[in-house]
Amino acid sequence: MSKLEPSTTRLADTILGLEYGDEQERLRYYEAYAVIVHLQLIMLPIVGAVVVFVAGTSAVVPLLAVLAAFFGSILFGKLHLQRYQVPMELIALSGRNRTYIALYALAWVLFIVAMATAGMDGSSFRSGFAVGALIGAVVGLVTLAIRARRQRSMFDDQAAGETDGDDAERLSS
Repeated sequence: MSKLEPSTTRLADTILGLEYGDEQERLRYYEAYAVIVHLQLIMLPIVGAVVVFVAGTSAVVPLLAVLAAFFGSILFGKLHLQRYQVPMELIALSGRNRTYIALYALAWVLFIVAMATAGMDGSSFRSGFAVGALIGAVVGLVTLAIRARRQRSMFDDQAAGETDGDDAERLSS
């Protein structure tokens, strides 16, 4: 049990204990929240990029604070899913979700490019931060692509194994 688990459990129980109506209404609320979060994951970095392009470097730190708070809530949700041992990696990299992951990555690349171009004003910290963010984005995208390929080959291997098992079962009967 992690040190955060008791407090995250209490918070999750409090939030999930809110009145949503009957089972069907609760399901619709959860669906709506899922849609909202996915749109925010794409729209927040795009809006952030536009703000940085317009306002310049003075907007970077406040935007990073807002985005950190947003990701803090996502981390909380991830901890809640881990508590119930919900598999997340296979779902996140599934074929149906790859388009969304690509849009998400492109939105963040746009935000990082905005920070990088705003940060290239001669200040060594800002320039270093911008270069580091760009390198981190490239490494993250490459890592995601490698994991997606591994997962795809794992699914292909499982599908081939299931087909072989079905064929062997049909032949033996």
